[in-house]
Amino acid sequence: MELTTAKNYLLLTERIAKKPMLRTRFTSQSYFVLAALLDLADQDILTIDDNLDVKDGEKFARLPSYLSVFKSELSDEINQNRELKDRLSVITSWDIANQLYDGLGSELLAADLVTKVPFKNNLDTHVIYLPKAEARNQVREELRDQINNSKINRNAISLIVILEQLDALKWVFTDQDESSELTSAFHQQVDGDAFYAKEKALAKLAQDIITRKKFWFDSWLS
Repeated sequence: MELTTAKNYLLLTERIAKKPMLRTRFTSQSYFVLAALLDLADQDILTIDDNLDVKDGEKFARLPSYLSVFKSELSDEINQNRELKDRLSVITSWDIANQLYDGLGSELLAADLVTKVPFKNNLDTHVIYLPKAEARNQVREELRDQINNSKINRNAISLIVILEQLDALKWVFTDQDESSELTSAFHQQVDGDAFYAKEKALAKLAQDIITRKKFWFDSWLS
């Protein structure tokens, strides 16, 4: 099992300014979990059609320990016969996001793609896996190559769909002309493609779920 989309999302997204993007920011975290979910669906461990279900029970049971909370929460949603929007709400779980972050962060650290940095936020000290510049650039180059290729792979489509939902491609390709050219080239390849349409619909549903959860946070805190 390889969570390629989630790893590349971390390498492109995590950075430390006033707050780390993935360790402390709810929206970024939620799309991070979505990226992992799309990876599991692409590997036929999950299926996402009219609902979100386990497709391969044996592979699901053997998922690494850093997905234990995800497995437990998704199983609870399935056992309660929830609808897609309810089952997909697992993407907004802080516990899932943090466990996934530590698991993938450790793998990236072992591969020498990130550095481990302590970050103090209010009274808490967090471990941040900060991508190395060359690792971030490598993901950027791979995305550029995929878009300019004759056939873009599914991991790249999933990642770009999430970045577009976040309106973040302009931060990946900072030259405005290049960003416009790559966006146009991408859509020339994928518009009308069934896989892209499905990923785009899931990203839109995820956005709705995230927005509702943020409103719930606001009302709870007010």
